[in-house]
Amino acid sequence: MFRRFLCALAAAAVAALTFAPVSSADDAKRVRVAFAGFGAATVVTWIARDTELFAKYGLDIDPVYIDGAAAGGVQSLLGVDILVASEDVMPTLEAISGGADLVFVGGHASPENYRFGVASYVDDLAQLKGKKVGVSNLGRKSDLIARILLRRAGLNPVDDVEMVPIGFSPQRAAALYRNVVQGAPLVPNVAAQVRQWGVKVLDLGQVHLTTDLLVTSRSFAEGRPHELRRFLMAYLNGIQHFLAERADTMRIIDKYVTMARGATLPATYNALAQRLEPLPVPRMEGVQALIDAVAVTDARARRLDPQRFLELDALKRLDKGGFVKGLYAEKIKL
Repeated sequence: MFRRFLCALAAAAVAALTFAPVSSADDAKRVRVAFAGFGAATVVTWIARDTELFAKYGLDIDPVYIDGAAAGGVQSLLGVDILVASEDVMPTLEAISGGADLVFVGGHASPENYRFGVASYVDDLAQLKGKKVGVSNLGRKSDLIARILLRRAGLNPVDDVEMVPIGFSPQRAAALYRNVVQGAPLVPNVAAQVRQWGVKVLDLGQVHLTTDLLVTSRSFAEGRPHELRRFLMAYLNGIQHFLAERADTMRIIDKYVTMARGATLPATYNALAQRLEPLPVPRMEGVQALIDAVAVTDARARRLDPQRFLELDALKRLDKGGFVKGLYAEKIKL
């Protein structure tokens, strides 16, 4: 959707534990930050650069752009302190499955409202055990949505069902109608159409897919907590700017990105804003869905526990201490 973008990010990191900005350039700490993909996290980081929030909090950021999301795993953290990964975040899980000691210190999710088409005898997704579920492809949106919903129903999506790559929602609907598969997540308009064909459709509520991650090595998180804290302070301030300053955020997006045909700045802003919450804590079920997808091709992922690599204490301490609340003294209208 977007052409390659240029990242030229500059700003500044930490010498103290207080919330007070670090004003002296001599106190700035240098942090190398890599970027893979385009999404909410990259835009928030651009904001932190362009509005000098990194400098405000004492960070001197040395940016690195990674060409291709598949490079966003362990290789990206060789000589790099923090990875900002957007859109395709599976490579980081694949790296962890392969033994990389990486941790997630923040992340964003996209709310999705798919429906689930099922065979006529299915009243609950638990009845799909041993059956086939149609998805677009491994690790794509429909695949991850299906894995979340199947786990909610008490099934193990790796062992209890067969995921079949079918294609987009219309192709999945056709496969469901012909009983090639017995279940499939569908976008709402396709679900409404197949209901007219007599296909059973379940409304199972909203799911949140993990779309953006802030990743670092465990050694950085534990060995340089002050720099990590200041990075997160600038990042949280960047989220606030995104939500409060719509026009300026679109200006910054336009500065770094050439929009593809059919995409507009307002539409892009709105889509990314849906992923942003004041406190960017990844949802456990979204991370588990990524683990389940990786486990299809790497059995080692079955042993992964999200609690093991979600290091969110720094974010939660900032929230508990009132830092996040202080950023939103004025009401924001999206």
